[in-house]
Amino acid sequence: MVNLAIVHTFMYIYWYFFCALWAFMQEKLAKIRLDHNSYISLHVQLHNQLRRLIVSSRWRDGERIPTESQLARHLDISRTTVRIALQRLEVEGLIQRAAGRGTFVDWQPQDHSRSHSIGYITHSFHNEIHTTMLSSAETELRSAGYQVIFSNAQELAEEAAILQQLLDENVAGLIVWASTAPTAATHAALTEYQARRIPIVCVDRTIAGVRADYVASDNYGGSYALISHLIELGHERIVQLMPNIAGLKPVEERHRGYVDALRARGLSAPPPWKIDHPDRPEFHETDIYSLVGEKSQHIVDQIVDLMNAVHPKPSAIACINDILAIITISALKAIGYRIPQDVSVVGFDDISLASHISVPMSTVSQNAYKMGRAASKLLLSRLQGDDAPPRCCAVPTRLRIRASAAAPAPAEKFEKVMQI
Repeated sequence: MVNLAIVHTFMYIYWYFFCALWAFMQEKLAKIRLDHNSYISLHVQLHNQLRRLIVSSRWRDGERIPTESQLARHLDISRTTVRIALQRLEVEGLIQRAAGRGTFVDWQPQDHSRSHSIGYITHSFHNEIHTTMLSSAETELRSAGYQVIFSNAQELAEEAAILQQLLDENVAGLIVWASTAPTAATHAALTEYQARRIPIVCVDRTIAGVRADYVASDNYGGSYALISHLIELGHERIVQLMPNIAGLKPVEERHRGYVDALRARGLSAPPPWKIDHPDRPEFHETDIYSLVGEKSQHIVDQIVDLMNAVHPKPSAIACINDILAIITISALKAIGYRIPQDVSVVGFDDISLASHISVPMSTVSQNAYKMGRAASKLLLSRLQGDDAPPRCCAVPTRLRIRASAAAPAPAEKFEKVMQI
């Protein structure tokens, strides 16, 4: 006769084990979220997320993972979609299926210092500064025995996908010129880099919450020198013109240099003129480049309105970059202003076009070659074991004086000219 006490004990143990396993799986499932509106296929999203959980060691070697049914039900997707993702993981040697037992993690953390690939990401490859910087960084890294995997993120959503792909490539380090407003997915991917102790060097702008070295031009010093040059020419009514863009470090530093240069000479610093995007209230960093040409009329109209709305008129306009300065020169010429006789216009960046327009433009030159070299040297230092706190490297800029800036006309003469 079966002892009922023993049966009850085994049933209790089984029930306890079942509840514990269920709770464990629910905790695992809670870490997985898919975007059903994303352009990235659901099976690719699922594969990427499961892979990330495994290679980051959040799911450890030998652990059971949720079943196809559990994943499909939790994520509201078909079992076929789940099966495709799991098959990819199995082919990659990250999981192992045991008939009648389930699917288990089958991956041991690797020594990433053995990798000889460096990820390099930029966002919208829009001028020669990016080209030169990539070239110098690649030269430096190749001489140290590393291969550079370059990626250009055209869209915000693409940035996170590229970061994950580079993780899959087992990169040893990362250089990133990030988008203006990194998404939550980008932040999550960069967190994975930090968890795996993959060194990161940010270029041109920092990323909130990401511990990384930082390389940029001396935007503050360049702007300070440019505004000081205008003041030395005799300008006292100087306004700064920029796209309506928030939280971008280079823009903030250039504005700070503008303000400090004016105040150091006892002059007031009026609020900057901000240009709005035609389709939304705020610019992304590279929008200004996409609006050149036929689409620039919206910017031209705003510049004209800003100029007509103030009195006395500014004698100089300091634009946040060269592209905006080129558009500004066109806008002012269209309503009768002469450059630089009536208004001086200056830029920042020293793109090749700046010296070849009808009025060659005074601007600030960035040393893209040294930026790329500095970024690669910082990364190589980290790969060699340097664990000092994050460093910030400001690459010196150079003032380029050309024809678009000159001594201001006397106020009464200027007003008389504009009345004609």
